[in-house]
Order: sequence, then C-alpha cells, then structure tokens
Amino acid sequence: SDNKGPEPEGVTVGTIRGQTYAFVGLERIGGVMVYNVTNPETPEFIQYINTRDFEQDPATNLTDSGPEGLIFVSAQDSPNGKPLLVVSNEVSNTTNVFEIETGFTSPNQPAQMKGLGKFETTPVFTIGQLFEDSQGYYIPPGILDGLGAFAFDEDTIRVLANHELTPNAGYTYTLANGTQLTGARVSFFDINKNTRELEGTGLAYDRIFNRAGEEVDEASDLEFNGINRLCSAQYIKANQFGQGRGLVDSLFFTGEETDGGTEFVLDPVTKTFYAVPWMGRAAWENVTELDTGTTDKIALLIGDDRGGAPLLLYIGEKGQGEGADILVRNGLAQGKLYVWVADSGETTPEQFNGTNQGRSGRFVEIDYYRPDLAGNGEYDALGFATQAKQDSLAFNVAGGFRFSRPEDVATSPYDGTIAVLASTGRDSLFPSDSWGTTYKIDVDFSNLNNITAQVEILYDGDDAGLGQFAGSDFGLRSPDNLDWADNGLIYIQEDKSFNQFGLTSGEEASIWELNPRTGILTRIAQIDRTAVPQGQT
Repeated sequence: SDNKGPEPEGVTVGTIRGQTYAFVGLERIGGVMVYNVTNPETPEFIQYINTRDFEQDPATNLTDSGPEGLIFVSAQDSPNGKPLLVVSNEVSNTTNVFEIETGFTSPNQPAQMKGLGKFETTPVFTIGQLFEDSQGYYIPPGILDGLGAFAFDEDTIRVLANHELTPNAGYTYTLANGTQLTGARVSFFDINKNTRELEGTGLAYDRIFNRAGEEVDEASDLEFNGINRLCSAQYIKANQFGQGRGLVDSLFFTGEETDGGTEFVLDPVTKTFYAVPWMGRAAWENVTELDTGTTDKIALLIGDDRGGAPLLLYIGEKGQGEGADILVRNGLAQGKLYVWVADSGETTPEQFNGTNQGRSGRFVEIDYYRPDLAGNGEYDALGFATQAKQDSLAFNVAGGFRFSRPEDVATSPYDGTIAVLASTGRDSLFPSDSWGTTYKIDVDFSNLNNITAQVEILYDGDDAGLGQFAGSDFGLRSPDNLDWADNGLIYIQEDKSFNQFGLTSGEEASIWELNPRTGILTRIAQIDRTAVPQGQT
C-alpha cells in the first residue's frame, strides 16, 4: 500500500573497527535500523533507534519525522574522533547527529605525565583510541612499554612500541601467512616531525621466525604459544661506532620479560621478527650495544629483570653461524655469553653498595651452548642452556655478582665502551638495596680473551646519593627505564617496586635527569593522575 508500512528510504553504509554496517532510514514510521552487513549473505540486526515523539505533530519541528537522507562520518573525519551518523528529517525539517559508541577513547586526551620546569609534554596517542586511515583501521592494544625511533622519511619519525601482554592476552592479530596470535606485539606510530601529530599506526611486523629458525605458522611454534611480555627495547643503528664497527643493519631489539624468555630482533625494513637464541636466556628488560673496537665482533650488554640476576654480556661474531642471513651478518647467529664477576669476590649488594663506590671485575665466559647435551633437561633441544642451568653456570661456576634487579641499560653517546645500568632494588633479597641503584659500567675490550669492567655506583637510593636528598623517598626511587641522551645526561624513569615508595615524600612516580659527571639529580616530569581518561583506571 502507498500509505502503510515503515517505508525504508535512505540507506548508507560505514566501516567501524573493520566491520561494515548498513543504516536504513524509515521515512514513514521514523527512526533508523542498523545492520552488520560485513557478510551480506548473513546480515545481523544490531539496533533500531527512533527519536520521534508520537504525541507531537510530525509536521512541526518539535519532533523528528520523515528521515530521508543519511550520511556516515568515519572516526577519522569526525570532529570528536568518534563515528557519526547524520540524518535529515524531511517532514519535521530537523537534523539529527548520532554519535556511534565504539567503546574507544576519544583523541586529544591530556598528558598523563606532566613536565616540570623547562620540560613540556605533548600527548600523541592514548591507549583506547582507534586509528583509521585510507588503509583501514588499527587498534593499538594496551600496556605500552619499550620504544625505539628512527627517521622514516624527511617529515616523519617512526616510533616502534612494545605492548607487554601475556601470551593469551589482547585481541587476535594475523600474520602475513594467516597465522593468528594473541599476546605481546610491537606497533609502529608515525609522527610528523613538525606538528607532532600521529599520521599512521599499525602492527610493526607480519612474519615471525622462532628459536629454531622456522617461520611461525601456528601458535605452538612459539615457546609460550604466543610472545610473552615484551618489555623495554632499543633501536640500534648500523655502524654506530664507525664504519664497519657495530651492527651491519639497523635493528629493534626487545625480549620476553619472563623467566627463561627469548630475545627478538625486528627488521623494520622487511617487517620480520626473529628470535635470537644465541643471546641466552633472561627475563629480558633491555640490551645496549657496546663498541668492541673491532669490525668482526659485536657486543651487547644485557639487563635481566629478575631479583638477584647477573649482568650478562654477549659477544657475537659477524658473518658466522647458520640461520637467517640478517642474524648471521649481524653477529647474532654465533657468539659467546659472559657474566660479570667482581675481583673482590663480592657477590651481592649487601657487600657492594653506596654512592660513588666502585669495583673492578671481569666478564667470565659461561658454557651455555652444548649441542652434544641437547635435550638432556639442562640444555634445550637446540643445545642452549635452560634458565636454571644458565644461572648455575653464572653463579655456581663463574661466581657472578647478583644485582638486586637489573633493568634498563644504555650506552654513553661519548664513549661506546661505557653504559649505564638501573637496578630497581629488591628489599626481600637485599635489604641494602631497597630503593634501587644506578651503575656506570666501563668495559675494556682491548683483550677479548680477558674482558674487564669497572662498575661504579652513580646513585644509591638507600643513602639518597650520600645525602643529596633529605631521605631515600625524596630522591630517585625504583629506577627502571632509562636512556643516555646526546646531551650527555641520563634520563631515568621510576617504577614503584618498594612498599615505602611515596609514603614519606608524597611524591608521585617521576622522571629524573642525572648528570653522570656530578651525580646531581633533577626531577623533570611527574605522573598526573587527574589526566587518566574517563572510564579508565
């Protein structure tokens, strides 16, 4: 009949989170029907919404009547960052704008870290946002951690960012070969150098090769059925110490921060993620490259984020070993693993502590690769020591020093043989290192058969820097992530790991600037909890 029925009139479609929706305006009865038509053969009814007031005369603009035209506005084009549906009502001469609730955080959230003094913070992206462009959409998952950055082109910085998820956490993502995984992953964020606005984001890799060198085509190809808790990270440039010295390729290093975890390297050019079993086992916090002074070997200092863990050093031989070419040519397919041993025989922070204190020592090689013992319970199927066996070699055989909880490491911009190490503190193991300690590691590679290293304490939180502050809680506490900047200063982030943190001073977790020459610390930024996005905690 010409005068009966809802009379579907205007129709438009839009894509939200990769799903296609049809919006159908019902001109006679009013309102809009919403269907998921991602699979047109099996459309799914989602919602019917009608703003018409049937007690009002439909010919007036006191209600909404006669929806005729519909326009979908994507989140990318929307002024508030959320998808919109615009509906014009022919009879009532009114226009509706419906905000489509996607469950995501709107953009332009305030910074949760506020700069102090001359330092300012500019928020770029907040977890919970959906980013959509002409290539589709991407939803970076939560628990951001380690970062690396490089110039993607003359206008853009590409930031690589870890998500420290457990293997079964996070939404499923898909590799180029169709393999579906959950767990930790790496995203890229493209930021305009001039505007500091986000221009693109996505998954940073689409292929994974496991410890055996096999391309992952099912979750069981990975030891944890997914990647487990990627923590801090380091983007290391090729030839950073001079022509032929250091890595051949620029690579992003990151590892699984769990007992017995594996280190991975990401090749940003090919978007391929490689496991590196030759670097040993650890609860990987971070690695930093040191200058061996040679063109045929690379050195990587390792932060192993476990209570009472050793300080490890990997020396790789470039062009040696078997496996993926990129690992072979960068010295990541054959090498040796060492542990730092104090010449004094001291083995814990109970014996070696205090701001400005130092100890000489050497890196002692451990027998962590035994293919003849592969699969015997102490060595895995490839012949590499298990975490328990590697620890036994480090402590019981070599006599390695047990740091309270070695975390991030970074190399001096002025001397490639010197690095800084943050040890967060572990009062349950070492009461003398409750608040954390920051060390300088000075390595001598002049004799690769006898690698020595001087370890100096730049700042001991338990003595508040020899009284630099009124008490431990007023200075640097629980040091975690850090970097040694080109200006020669060290920037250190706090990560509460002691139950007395903030109780005396009332100070929130902060970022500090440390002058390694003078030992002077300056708080430059601090957490602002009033900036937590609505609906998040």
